[in-house]
Amino acid sequence: MQESVTLSLSGNTTTLSVHYCPPIDVYDDSEIALLNLQTYNTFENINETNNNFEIYLENSDRLLNHNKFPICSITLKKGCYDIKDIKNQILTQIDDFNNDNDYFGIKSTEKITFDIGINQIDFRTTIFSNGTIRFNINNSIGPLLGFEIKNYEPRMHIDGHRSQKVTNLISVNSIKVMCNIAQGSFNNHMPSHSIYELSPTENIGTKLIQSPTNLIYYKLNK
Repeated sequence: MQESVTLSLSGNTTTLSVHYCPPIDVYDDSEIALLNLQTYNTFENINETNNNFEIYLENSDRLLNHNKFPICSITLKKGCYDIKDIKNQILTQIDDFNNDNDYFGIKSTEKITFDIGINQIDFRTTIFSNGTIRFNINNSIGPLLGFEIKNYEPRMHIDGHRSQKVTNLISVNSIKVMCNIAQGSFNNHMPSHSIYELSPTENIGTKLIQSPTNLIYYKLNK
């Protein structure tokens, strides 16, 4: 009767490795299968290429000396965001902007307001703001939120501005587990060390736990 051995690897990188001493003795027909995978859905979806946009109010009371409106420039730090995180970061920067204007004595009959959400039926983004939204700048966050690169006029009524495309906050479509001592799988007709693949369905930032119901065994690559 052949015995089974359970191997456990842990770490905080995408590549995990271990050396066993003394080595594990295996049979010629030994096989390997994934029992359990635990990780986090924390794949970066905002970076320096998609983290900016601008808002301003077209109000004559807010004109500066050079006849331009004060612009609230929004820049998010790179990281893993869901729509609530994005909203909170934007609102924090808008509040700072509104408070700075009051401090420096810029006339303001109204403050910039902003709200954003995702429709859970069609996954399009809706933005409400009393200011003009400028997505036509470098490294715009617009496409990530499903919006075309252009300006959007103030719109606070019930419909708001709906994105032309679905929100693209999920930066990873699938996670593939590879094991360099496994053989027998193929990727596009080429031999592969893949032993498992999944598509993240949990919310961004939450833990992923996968325990395959039916184990798939692969021969060892000795």
